[in-house]
Amino acid sequence: MPRVYRWEHELLQYAMKEMKTVKGLHLIGTALNKASVLSFKLDGYADDEVGQRLDAYGIAVRTGHHCAQPVLRHFGYEGSVRPTLALYNSPDDIDAMVKVLKTFA
Repeated sequence: MPRVYRWEHELLQYAMKEMKTVKGLHLIGTALNKASVLSFKLDGYADDEVGQRLDAYGIAVRTGHHCAQPVLRHFGYEGSVRPTLALYNSPDDIDAMVKVLKTFA
């Protein structure tokens, strides 16, 4: 399990770095020692719209409030887009997601 945690944490750090290159993307919750869940908003686009375009490219994310309304409201949002990284993901998966997100610009 420690190796799984390290892998997921490395993926998370890589994803956060790459996602910051997407114009208009705002990460929600950026603690250094967090789970491999990334919530974000994309300026000018509804969460469902972002999720549907990612889905069209075979990239699975969740959209909505994720049963976490109090936390989202703390950050000033009612919902977000949320990819979750796991043992089976790779940097290539992150690169593919970021490439699609850049098509919104």
